Amino acid sequence: MLQLLKTTLTIVLIVVLQQTSIAQSNGINLSFNNADIEAVIQTVARVTNRSIVVDPKVRGKITLNSSRALTPEQAIDSLATALRLNGFALVNTSEGYRVVTEADAKLQSSQTYTASAAVTGDQIITRVFQLNFESAANVANLIRPLVSPNNTINALPGNNSILVTDYASNINRIEKIIQSVDNPSRSKVETILLKNAQAGKVANLVNRALETSVPQGSDPISKPTVLADPRTNSLIIRGGNVERIAQIRGLVAKLDASSNVGNIYVVPLKNSEASKLAITLRALVAADGSATDPGNTNAQSIAAGSTLMQNQGGMNSTNATGMNSANPLGGAPSAAATSALASSSSPSTGGIIQADPNTNSLIITATEPVYKDLLKVIEQLDRRRAQVYIESMIVELTAANAAELGVQWQSLNSSNTAFAGTNFNGPAQSGNTNIFGASASINSALGTGAAAAAVPLGLGLNIGSITNFGNNLAFSTLLRAMSTISGANVLSTPNLMTLDNEEARIIVGQNIPIVTGSYAQTGSTSTVTPFQTYTRQDVGLTLRVRPQVAENGTVKLQIFQEVSSIQDVSNATGIILNKRNVESNVIVEDGQIIVLGGLIGDNYTDGSSKVPFLGDLPLIGGLFRYDNKSRTRTNLMVFIRPSVLRTNEANNIISNRKLDDLEERRKTFVQAPLLLKKEDLNATTLRDIRDIMHDVAP
Repeated sequence: MLQLLKTTLTIVLIVVLQQTSIAQSNGINLSFNNADIEAVIQTVARVTNRSIVVDPKVRGKITLNSSRALTPEQAIDSLATALRLNGFALVNTSEGYRVVTEADAKLQSSQTYTASAAVTGDQIITRVFQLNFESAANVANLIRPLVSPNNTINALPGNNSILVTDYASNINRIEKIIQSVDNPSRSKVETILLKNAQAGKVANLVNRALETSVPQGSDPISKPTVLADPRTNSLIIRGGNVERIAQIRGLVAKLDASSNVGNIYVVPLKNSEASKLAITLRALVAADGSATDPGNTNAQSIAAGSTLMQNQGGMNSTNATGMNSANPLGGAPSAAATSALASSSSPSTGGIIQADPNTNSLIITATEPVYKDLLKVIEQLDRRRAQVYIESMIVELTAANAAELGVQWQSLNSSNTAFAGTNFNGPAQSGNTNIFGASASINSALGTGAAAAAVPLGLGLNIGSITNFGNNLAFSTLLRAMSTISGANVLSTPNLMTLDNEEARIIVGQNIPIVTGSYAQTGSTSTVTPFQTYTRQDVGLTLRVRPQVAENGTVKLQIFQEVSSIQDVSNATGIILNKRNVESNVIVEDGQIIVLGGLIGDNYTDGSSKVPFLGDLPLIGGLFRYDNKSRTRTNLMVFIRPSVLRTNEANNIISNRKLDDLEERRKTFVQAPLLLKKEDLNATTLRDIRDIMHDVAP
């Protein structure tokens, strides 16, 4: 109690002294030694005429002295400094000031600035720094150690800015550091024009050299980036100090030395075929006069060589594309089955550009500028072409229904003076439906009478009564009824894979002989040997496709598909073949199913044979009539789906899917219950084949 009284008297005395000092010198003198912090804050608030709110968490003693008279603003700054030394902070609010703990100051500060402000001292403020050149995340990592432990710094990658909440004096220091760091001079870009070497290859070599020469974890600025510009054959260098850039320039100068003594270059190809690419390049050089140097004697050799290629040693456009325009894709299937695949096994001749098929390389004879221009074209054309997996499906459904119903009868009186009856013939495919023919068959079967050579009875149900007509047995009544139903479901799914813009074909069937001529020996001449001439014809399924993949993923297909079969071999004039083919050009999206064509047929026929007037009578009219009808429905559709395979992974997916499908089909096979020993079909399965393929794969 005594101590509290002493403290109160001290504060009152100090306040009285300060007020007296203000009145005398128009200033504030502060002199607090180990005084209660709340009492000091209230005193400063009273003498500066400011509103200061104290957080209940603020407790303790404080020392605040001034050697001269202070203005109210200077007194507030001195109080803020003393509070900071004791772990508290003075926060400026719209109503005045607030004294809180340093940890809570960043949450209660209302002063936010986006540009430099005339705020100093130890007040807590928030500042947003907008960066123009450097990354906000990198600068934030650099500044974070300079921020007070209880305050915050955050990087905003979206607008490349930094948000800092700290004391005003510290933020002013951080601002100067950021201004010196956010400098465009450190991202300087330089270019080096090459005269002999290729920019892409030199850039790869220099980047590899930089990876080994710069220690790991060093300053990224000391490790520049080298990029290639093929258009101008230049190198672009970004970053790096002066010494490092000088080393790069010296290395590039050594690599840019011409290593070719003459003007002959060998370019190995990775994907394209040398013979075909040589034709394209020779045509390009011949058409583009700017590719040659008028002041160089080599220009004449270029033009002469290109002309020589076109007139003498060059391949024609038909061989270049692999398909003769006079012989379209949908030609005769027999020729497609017997012809060999086109092969460029001999080197091309003539011109400045030669092809070596053995090594799949191009030999170019030209000046260095022309060679560089050609090399740019080669790099763009010598790319891996996509493959196209083509799945087609041919569906043919046929259903046929036929029905026959008729009554025939014959009558003869006992004196053989009167005769009456009905006699009808049904369709030819129904057999012998006539009552007289059926009677002859009965006599032949019973061995009675002098019947004519018997023919089989009509197909279906035959019910009748037999009567003795003289010495012969014959039907007196005959009822015939027959109904036939037949159907066929043919499904063919030929699949094949080919390169982009390369023709592929698959033929599944037989190659049958067809007689085209014969000579038979006649008369007494024995010097001529009889002979027959034959031609071979493919019968079965044929699919020929040439796909062309566009950059947007669509596939243009040139298609010829044919399904043929033998209908009749007993025809006197020769074998009769059934043939159905589709020849078309379509554009399909990758993986889309498209219908190429089809046929939907519905054929209906009927017939009726009857006795006039009697056959039209109700109920009993059926005893004087023979009816038949048939209906055949045919559905034939052809579908196709291309899938573009651009990577090796896509090829493996298709192959594995087909192997799984074949393995599942093999598992469904069940051997017949023979007396012989069953075979072990699991000796080599498709799974084993797949494992072998994966083992030998690169």
